[in-house]
Amino acid sequence: MEDKNQEVFRQYDIKIYSTYRIRGALILETDKGLKLLKSFESSKNRVEFENILLEQLSEQDYPYVDLYVRNAVGEIITEDSMNNRYVLKNWFPGEECNLRDEADVADAATNLAFIHSLLREVNINEDQVLHNSSGNLIELFEKRNRELKRVRSYIREKRKKNEFEMCYMNCYDDFYEQAVEATRLLDNSNYRTMLQEATLNRHICHGNYTYHNVIMLKVNRMPYDQNNLSSYDKSIDLSNTPYKEHKEALSAAGLRSPTINTNMATTNFDKASVGIQVTDLYQFMRKVMEKNDWDLDFGSMILEAYNNILPLSKDEQKLLYILLLYPEKFWKITNFYYNSKKSWVPQRNIQKLIGIVEQKDRKRQFLSCLERIFC
Repeated sequence: MEDKNQEVFRQYDIKIYSTYRIRGALILETDKGLKLLKSFESSKNRVEFENILLEQLSEQDYPYVDLYVRNAVGEIITEDSMNNRYVLKNWFPGEECNLRDEADVADAATNLAFIHSLLREVNINEDQVLHNSSGNLIELFEKRNRELKRVRSYIREKRKKNEFEMCYMNCYDDFYEQAVEATRLLDNSNYRTMLQEATLNRHICHGNYTYHNVIMLKVNRMPYDQNNLSSYDKSIDLSNTPYKEHKEALSAAGLRSPTINTNMATTNFDKASVGIQVTDLYQFMRKVMEKNDWDLDFGSMILEAYNNILPLSKDEQKLLYILLLYPEKFWKITNFYYNSKKSWVPQRNIQKLIGIVEQKDRKRQFLSCLERIFC
């Protein structure tokens, strides 16, 4: 146990047996279960907003979130004598969600829908809404499109182009056309109304629902069965658990009554915001599809698992299609290039660019299927 952390440890009412490091944090084995200690660089208002979300999930009997542990004087943020700030959170033994594993992916999609159903009508005030709202996607798309044009102009004017730049220019037109079309569709959609309704009804997005933040707990799980979504996990029948009230509320609202898998934990709500929740589904789905070469079966599985808990409206379906149409990964590669040393581009980035070009036809096929169904 590191001596420099002893001062922080003493401020909590826990007994620590051992510690070990993980990415950017310290895991503590304690008499009250696994905990995670990490330095804190955000604001007090922000952490209080996150804590409201985590407490709401916990109070609705969704136990596997990294709820903040208060110190001996009841504070979330703990300081040492050097004014370094820390937070302590509940943590869980398990593996990150495997995006190539069908059962993991289906479980994670089901889990996301259930979290979304719980994170509605969240008890936050107007000031918290104002300071924790997601941005306007139309403005974001337009800004990114300008960046794409700026980089294209910069590369085009270069006399001697490197491997990355030649590849970039060869594929630019197709990706830029997708970006423009997605922006046009978004501008002509009901997006603005959806955003207003999500804000009014206090809908919360996780903001970073990726495999890093979904922990598959150490239990035995059955393979995914597309004909029976409840067969691939050790699920809980809601009719005999504290979830009953939520199940009845979903039924009253015309939503399907779910069977919830409790074999995973959801962590790191530090990017959570008030907004349209389907953006989380988009982020998760894009990552899965990229990892699996835009396999239609994976896409269908994600949509079925999510819809089994929280069916998407027509507007949400169309927005999901638009978000998937926008070439976000191409923009990210562009942005990295533009903001780094342009005389030398890492081979990894060249491979990423080649990769999205190679997946282009498979993605187009998947989008065509979605367009027929959603639009």
